[in-house]
Amino acid sequence: MSHAATGLSFMRRSEAGLRTRFSRVPCWLAVLILSTGAGTTVAADGKALYTRCAVCHGARGGGVAAAGAPPLAGLDAPYIERQLKAFASGARGTRGGDDYGATMRAAVTPVLNSDSERAAVAAFISALARPPLPAGAAASVNGRNYFNAICSACHGGQGQGNVALSAPRLVGLPTSYMTRQLAAFKNGLRAYQQDDRYGAQMRAVAGMLPDAAAARDVVDYAASLRP
Repeated sequence: MSHAATGLSFMRRSEAGLRTRFSRVPCWLAVLILSTGAGTTVAADGKALYTRCAVCHGARGGGVAAAGAPPLAGLDAPYIERQLKAFASGARGTRGGDDYGATMRAAVTPVLNSDSERAAVAAFISALARPPLPAGAAASVNGRNYFNAICSACHGGQGQGNVALSAPRLVGLPTSYMTRQLAAFKNGLRAYQQDDRYGAQMRAVAGMLPDAAAARDVVDYAASLRP
């Protein structure tokens, strides 16, 4: 028998052996072995991952005021990823007294532990249609002055946000949520890690507001904005 015929016979016997061995393996395990052996990776399913988020933030990302959960739909994906990573790492939600942050950390940690999962759910959220804007708040001259002086440089003159500066959109956020976040930056419930440079910027800005009345005015003005 020639060398070529011998090689062909060996290949056929090998194929038969593989079929026999895989016939004894459960179907799901055979698929797993074949897919990993081929170097195939299964992309994280952002829609499926979001189902856990929907309990508080709503099925379409519109937020649930009663839960203190802000609307997420249409936010920039890089911003969402950064916040998810902050919760997962303990850069948010680990300070005593931050009950909302602790709730988010508990919700995020079991299911969004990898960069690929965070990227997938962030992409899904950013693609959701933004909810209708709530009725505008009563804007004051004081609020406009504070906003233009300390907020607009990063968040935009109309609160539209700025991806290049990693500043999220403010338009459409509830006044209760914005008030809570300003207070969190000011009192150290957010931006408490030294390497949180974006948080440090916000903490400095929040410190420029002299009192609760000024914070209320700037929040009301932000809520009155329309893109």
